[in-house]
Amino acid sequence: MSDLIGSLPALPAEAAAYYAQGWWRHATFLDDLRAWASTAGDRPAYINVRTLLGESVTVTFGDLARHVEQLATVLWERGVRPGQVVAWQLPNWWEGGALWLACGRVGAVALPLPPGTGAREREVMLAGMQAGVFVAADNGDRGGCGAASILTLGDLMRDAASAQPLPAARRPIVHADDVCQVLCTSGTTGHAKAVLHSHNTTYAPLRAASADLREKSVTAAVSTLTHSIGLRSCLLAPLATGKPSVFADTHDPDTWLDLLARYGVNRLLAAPRTLGELVRAQQRNPRDLSALRQVSSVAAPLPETVAADVRTTLCPHLVRVFGTTEAGAVMVNRLEVPTGPAARDLGRPVAGVELRLAETDSPEASRLLVRGPGLCRAMVDLRTSSMLWSPAHDEGWYDTCDLVQHDGQGGLRYLSRAADRIGWGYVIPVAEVEGELLDHPQVAEAAIVGVPDADGHEIACAVVVPHGAPPSLDDLRTFLRSRNMTEWYLPVRLSLVSALPRTALGKVRKDQVRREISVGTAPSAEPV
Repeated sequence: MSDLIGSLPALPAEAAAYYAQGWWRHATFLDDLRAWASTAGDRPAYINVRTLLGESVTVTFGDLARHVEQLATVLWERGVRPGQVVAWQLPNWWEGGALWLACGRVGAVALPLPPGTGAREREVMLAGMQAGVFVAADNGDRGGCGAASILTLGDLMRDAASAQPLPAARRPIVHADDVCQVLCTSGTTGHAKAVLHSHNTTYAPLRAASADLREKSVTAAVSTLTHSIGLRSCLLAPLATGKPSVFADTHDPDTWLDLLARYGVNRLLAAPRTLGELVRAQQRNPRDLSALRQVSSVAAPLPETVAADVRTTLCPHLVRVFGTTEAGAVMVNRLEVPTGPAARDLGRPVAGVELRLAETDSPEASRLLVRGPGLCRAMVDLRTSSMLWSPAHDEGWYDTCDLVQHDGQGGLRYLSRAADRIGWGYVIPVAEVEGELLDHPQVAEAAIVGVPDADGHEIACAVVVPHGAPPSLDDLRTFLRSRNMTEWYLPVRLSLVSALPRTALGKVRKDQVRREISVGTAPSAEPV
């Protein structure tokens, strides 16, 4: 068992209330799968478009249950036991979902890595969580795996094909409050951390969204199964509702529009940047999206222009969901008004979620704190293994480090990030990138800040004080790649300055840096 998993703090004080109110339960997703397999085994669970193989695969509940039991047997026979961490890095294929559930069957903890994770970050994640097994794509990079034993997906599936389900007497007892999932993120600090979720903290946000899920029969999310959005919407929503999900191994907007039309998707979740790409592709080549009844914007602030375009081009019913990896969905704005200030409003809290506002130096801004049944069991620093947060801290309140203000109508309006948090899907670990940039021979000082691009989406800008001849953006990106840094961590804009503004304590005034770049007083190169 991982030392981190074995040393978790007690459940929050509200646990009994969460059970009584139905947000938590004693069953797990494995129980859901078993029930659907026995009553609706021929019903589709997953529709997986695999562009890398040129095929589309439909996995029924019966198929999924069989594969999960066989994979669980293979894991068990290879020595995987309750509390041990099993990591993998695979294309966005249904096998990753089956492996997640197989880990749950034997009480192991799933650590799925995003498809583009580099060797450097992979080493930090696997070592930090003491992963015992790593499953790689057949042609995937296997560097940075440390002490973990390595399996390829092909070998795993071949072994599973002839495996028999574990006898009932050998199956470990799995509790709904056991940790089942690790999601790695940089959170609000810019440092790599692990977010530990149980079956129950993963289930609670699904239950809160159950009305939307049951009303709309086919759900799709332009997200990987390794992200909390893809995990809940694509992998787990079918187990809670008995309705299929659609997902693909590409973000290509034309491919996605084709599959939305082909499979009659009723509910779509995507980040604002992706929604903008879908709008432009739909305008170029219209598809029949008449089955689409709801679009949910997730993972980042929604620019007003994108909100208007989505409503007129994709679907008039647009929902903005504000959430975090740590807590799941926190607030929802149904966006009855297509544009204007309403597009920036966070709306109302999701059922079961409590909010609290903390004062800041500005009378117009407050820090948003949340508490609820979807809040994780713990957060851990991947480099030091130190506990960053648990329900024992501050009576279970979690500071999102997002700045908000009252909208004058009983809701909240999003203002900005309070910390160095950048990214629209997988958040960029700012401190990690800055540390690598400082090793570049032409960089004296460096800061990474989020700034809006021409469409209003947040992008990473490297603000550099040169040492000698100034580096180009290509120079910096090439250097970071040579350090095995993950591609989406790389800055896409460069600003060269003579000095970085700092506080009396020597901290970089990133609010001032962002403001100077936004108003054009700091020189910058064109984005890549």
